[in-house]
Amino acid sequence: MDRSIKLNINKYKVLTLVFIFIVSGCASSSDLEKAAQNHAKAGDYYESIGQPNAAREERGEASKNRSEANGLFPFLVDVFDIFYKKGK
Repeated sequence: MDRSIKLNINKYKVLTLVFIFIVSGCASSSDLEKAAQNHAKAGDYYESIGQPNAAREERGEASKNRSEANGLFPFLVDVFDIFYKKGK
């Protein structure tokens, strides 16, 4: 296979990934962290008004969002966002 054709195929793969991330609307790590903070605050509120089950659920959601924020997809979304803003 010709080297230039191979490079073009790789470019198409990268562009396809970028398009998928833009269309799918994956959350960036900062968005997920903000959601985690909101869930943690809600958990504190529910605990203060005597709703331990609701507080536990909110804290579970906060933990889930924080673990998702450390994943690969939010990182890639952040990277693509940097390149997208740089191109404007």
